[in-house]
Amino acid sequence: MSLDGLSPEQIEAKQQELLAAVPAAMTIGNKALREALGSEWSEDLFWEIRSRLIERGQLEPGRGRGGSTKLVPAQAQPAIEASTVVAPVPGGAPLVPDYSKESELYEPVSSVLRNHWSKEQGFDNYLVEITAKQGSRQTGGKWTRPDVTVVGYKTFPYLPGRYLEVISFEVKPTNTLDITAVYEALAHRRSATRAYVVGHIPHDAQNEMESELEAVTEEAKKLGIGVIVADNPADFDTWETLLDADRSEPDPARLNEFIARQTTPELREQIVRWFK
Repeated sequence: MSLDGLSPEQIEAKQQELLAAVPAAMTIGNKALREALGSEWSEDLFWEIRSRLIERGQLEPGRGRGGSTKLVPAQAQPAIEASTVVAPVPGGAPLVPDYSKESELYEPVSSVLRNHWSKEQGFDNYLVEITAKQGSRQTGGKWTRPDVTVVGYKTFPYLPGRYLEVISFEVKPTNTLDITAVYEALAHRRSATRAYVVGHIPHDAQNEMESELEAVTEEAKKLGIGVIVADNPADFDTWETLLDADRSEPDPARLNEFIARQTTPELREQIVRWFK
């Protein structure tokens, strides 16, 4: 169930229901919030209502595994340190594949970007493509080909027009996640609006990866690159954004060339339809 077929009164009622489910003065994980709303709320409905409330300035997105949400006070109040409500991890969770090869991560990461992450970002419309698998086709030289790309647009209640987003993702398994990934993402950022590194870090490898991850995030922060880590790349509720990517406005010619070289004809045709 999404907003299709709902009257303005029903949409308003859903907005009030979601607002009432967010605890006052604290952050709640999106998974816990969806569970609090109950099975009548589909995932599409949740993300669409949440995006509307964020646009209206009543909710604020936050970090944490699977993202989080908190209320925006009606009036300015002293800052209260947020504590995230995390749903308990059920016993007997399914085993996560090894993902020792980078190519094994493309499908689960692109699936989560398509079905969860992009909805959490509040796009009006979007498409996700695996851009690593392009064979020998020329795409501009070393480090110019992102592993996964999200292309979409947003509109805002108080701003005219549509805002195009082209977001690149450099995906790394545990055994190759290092500072080089940041420089690969930086090469993409010259032609995209945002760039991220997505690293698979299983729970049992977090301690041994701590120093490497610290170096990655430190360099990424200097360069405006986003960093996401995932215990299970196929489960958005295990994704955690350590750094949000800075948004940039690339040279229009570079952005156009990126779209022309990196994406499929179907995606390019969709962009044309979006902006007709």
